[in-house]
Amino acid sequence: MKRLIFGVVLLATCAAAGSQGSGFPGDRGRPFDGLPLPPGPLPPRPPEPPLAKAPPIALALEAAQASVAACKGYRVGVSVIDASGAPKLYYVADGTAGSHAYTAFRKAYTALTFKMPTSQVGSLSKTDANVAAKIRADTNLLSFAGGMLLMAGDQIVGAIGVSGAEPSSKDEECGLVGINTVKDRL
Repeated sequence: MKRLIFGVVLLATCAAAGSQGSGFPGDRGRPFDGLPLPPGPLPPRPPEPPLAKAPPIALALEAAQASVAACKGYRVGVSVIDASGAPKLYYVADGTAGSHAYTAFRKAYTALTFKMPTSQVGSLSKTDANVAAKIRADTNLLSFAGGMLLMAGDQIVGAIGVSGAEPSSKDEECGLVGINTVKDRL
């Protein structure tokens, strides 16, 4: 179990340090174009931005595991993001394609962007041309069901996305189980 938790934390930590221009929220690009550090003194590091509200990693992991357990029989991935949209955790269950973590991220990010579950965003996109255009214009937005807000009282502390169950309304059901597992401790 310790090995799994370390791997999840490592993946979540590395996810925010992707290549320059990826377009992922919280991605600060690649220092020195990804090459080894140059000799001599290094320039000062840019200041870290203030941390956004987020569920603690232990609760994010617990919510992800509860979501996967609720989706028994499906191969699902889960993503938990902070209130700024940056990754907190990617959780890919054994036997699940890694692409589900990215789809889950997009669902969580969409819920955060629109401040509503993606099932509602999907319905709205059918009647509101501006919503549909916004989704088409941002490759991080996806209106399939399965993305929901994480709330601490009336404050948004992040979002969770679940991907891999069919239909996607099943993803939402599983994500709600994860949320309900931790909501009183957020």
